[in-house]
Amino acid sequence: MSGKTDTVPHRLLSLTEEELSRIILDIHDGPVQYLFTALSLLTRIQNDIADDPSKADLLPSLAQVAVLLESSLYEIKFFLGTFRPPEFRRRSLVSIIEGLVLQHEEWTGNTVELVVEDIPHDVALPVKIALYRILQEALSNAYRHAGVDRQWVRLWSDGAFICLEVVDRGRGFTPPPLDEATHEREAHIGLRGMRDRVALLNGEFHLASKPGEGTRIVVKVPAHV
Repeated sequence: MSGKTDTVPHRLLSLTEEELSRIILDIHDGPVQYLFTALSLLTRIQNDIADDPSKADLLPSLAQVAVLLESSLYEIKFFLGTFRPPEFRRRSLVSIIEGLVLQHEEWTGNTVELVVEDIPHDVALPVKIALYRILQEALSNAYRHAGVDRQWVRLWSDGAFICLEVVDRGRGFTPPPLDEATHEREAHIGLRGMRDRVALLNGEFHLASKPGEGTRIVVKVPAHV
């Protein structure tokens, strides 16, 4: 088992997540801090102008700038929260998935019906990463494109495998031929990413959808790689 854990595809999953963490930290320590400082300075200027009646005509424009800065800061923080890894090594797969579902419900107002059945605690790190990112993408896709406010998620074990099912009863679509490079459009990058993560683990990825009939995604990957 230890030999498999050191294979290039499995290391790639972990390294990709570590690189994402570094990018998040760079954004937090760079643009976020600059925006926060700019907002603080702007607030100080607004207060100074409020004390000088001759410059009161500048207040509406400054207020608009403040709103834009606050909105930008909120959008960046939302982005960082979406992609911040949830301590994959320390937490169990069940805890990670439950946390993602709660976060999605809080941020979107949607309801996710989650069913978890007999998941082992010692799931391999690459499997935790893959299932988390796949579920994150599936929930996001349904929220943005399916036109629904409720989704169903099931996580269970099947012998030496972990299975994940994500279902919505929304608009549905005609699944693209993901194996054809000519279909590498933005709308399909997320689907291809899910498929590729499963392939790296030698698992199975199934997508079923039709216009007007919703979407069903089923993933089956080994618990230990």
